[in-house]
Amino acid sequence: MTEKDRIVLATFEEKLHRLVYEHRQLKEANQELSRTLKDKENSLAELQQRCSALESSYNDLKQAKIISLTGEGIDEARDRISRLVREIDRCIESLKK
Repeated sequence: MTEKDRIVLATFEEKLHRLVYEHRQLKEANQELSRTLKDKENSLAELQQRCSALESSYNDLKQAKIISLTGEGIDEARDRISRLVREIDRCIESLKK
């Protein structure tokens, strides 16, 4: 083997070692990112479950509030809705002009 062949072989080995090292680094980084992604997915699933439970509780609370309204409370709610509808109608009329 000539000196030139040895230099080419040494350069090749050096590049191969660098490539293997970089591959290992990327593989480790990929595994870490995969773990992080899995943790985030689990966290998201927990938050979605919590959100669903809160929405259910909120809907139950709204239902209880509606049921607990007395005749006077219902009349107040109707008045508020009527005022809002009139205000919306006025806004629509002003937009048409």
